[in-house]
Amino acid sequence: MTNARSVSQQTAVVRTGAFPLAGFELHRVASPDDWEEVRALRDRALRSHGEIPESGDGFSDSFDAALNSATFLLTRRGRAAGSTRASVSSASRRWALPSSAVFHEQIESSIGWEATIVEASLSVIDTQLPVDSRDALFHLLKAPMLRCSLESADWLIVAVPESQIGFHRRMFNMEILSGSERYPGFALPRVLMGLDYRREAPVLYRRIPTLAASEADARALA
Repeated sequence: MTNARSVSQQTAVVRTGAFPLAGFELHRVASPDDWEEVRALRDRALRSHGEIPESGDGFSDSFDAALNSATFLLTRRGRAAGSTRASVSSASRRWALPSSAVFHEQIESSIGWEATIVEASLSVIDTQLPVDSRDALFHLLKAPMLRCSLESADWLIVAVPESQIGFHRRMFNMEILSGSERYPGFALPRVLMGLDYRREAPVLYRRIPTLAASEADARALA
């Protein structure tokens, strides 16, 4: 099932506005200052896990500017706390996803390209955040979950290092969709994982209400 609205209409829904999340605030990245914060966050987080070299000018790739992608910045008390990116592809609007170059065959065999798929990528939390990083992550992942709701998505996918497989299975009911593969730009291999959104989202929302994307949220961002 696909959503009839265009990519530009859909991204407009999540481009503007912000909403408070128990001390956190999440908004769509638009300004140069926002992008500077996002790239600095990515650098600190990815370097702390040995994913990218120590030197660099701020981690970015071509999907940051893609029409089917939206990047979000999570702040707490005015300070950058985390960032994530949500990209969408469907049968009627077939766009490349960040992981499709590596996991195209696995996506085709496990999900099928006729499905509407949202991918969360480059999700990072500030390494110096003075609160439980899991709490921040739940608030951050509100963004791709909201994108799933707006797009009537069938699946949410994410490519994670092997060390994060157990966490994503336990916390987000995600399935393993691939073996471990080398991933361009990163030192550690990645495994594709997916959430059957239509089947699992209601269960997940009951267990972690923070993730739930309500109609009120969508209206607040319109």
